[in-house]
Amino acid sequence: MPATTPQLSEAKRQAAIDHVLTAARQYVCANGIDVTMDQLAEAAGVSRRTLFRMFGTRERLVATAYQIEVERYLHALPAFDGDTDAWLRATCDTAHRMHTSVGPGHFDLVARSDLPPELAALRRATRLAWQSRIADITATLWRAHGHDSPAPDVLLATVGAHLNAHFTEAVFTAVNRDWHTASALAYTAILSTMHLLAAGGNPI
Repeated sequence: MPATTPQLSEAKRQAAIDHVLTAARQYVCANGIDVTMDQLAEAAGVSRRTLFRMFGTRERLVATAYQIEVERYLHALPAFDGDTDAWLRATCDTAHRMHTSVGPGHFDLVARSDLPPELAALRRATRLAWQSRIADITATLWRAHGHDSPAPDVLLATVGAHLNAHFTEAVFTAVNRDWHTASALAYTAILSTMHLLAAGGNPI
């Protein structure tokens, strides 16, 4: 029987880590960040000892799993392709469709003030990454409409508010509508603000 090569062993180890991270991410998103290592181990189908060997602490496991989710989300938002209307619609659709899977774990992370240091650091990094992405979207939209000046703060606020997971959640809980409605409302609000500002008006 051929010996296991180092490359194969590493591939198997990485596959096991990926499996654990996927299971942990799904469980945390559905149940919040106060999950225990016992619960995460059961969700992943491995022992607590295995989780501690892989990640050292519960906080590191949760932070690593959630960081992958943040990166996946930011990467999924479409790049500008020259068609402003189609790009904005696709951006709204992508954001609100993905928000349907965030669950209590996301809202725990962004809202709670009692997070352990590792998760608090993740929250700060996530907030900065999100703010940077929103600023890029806003600047792209403003430039695509023929402006060389910095985008107005009110447009930045409109984009940030209407692409936020809290907006999707509000549409779900307040008016019992789905992500399609959240996306359409976001698109309309952003574009209306854009046109009003371009005409010299101020929405607030």
